[in-house]
Amino acid sequence: MKIDSTQRHHRRIVRHIGVAGLKRKLAAFEKKYSMSTPTFVKKVWSGELEESKDFIMWLGAAEQYQIIQRNGQA
Repeated sequence: MKIDSTQRHHRRIVRHIGVAGLKRKLAAFEKKYSMSTPTFVKKVWSGELEESKDFIMWLGAAEQYQIIQRNGQA
């Protein structure tokens, strides 16, 4: 399986900030934009939100957290 640069970047983030830091990052985005991460992800995939740097970072953190949950690390 080939790992793309985005996945490598996400792994570096998790190693740097840890799972607790990742949760804090998600919570900060949720507070800033007054929406839960699951709602945000649904809106992104349905095309309701325009691309922004924050949204790209939030989506990356959300996806990384899902991977951690699936692997039983959270």
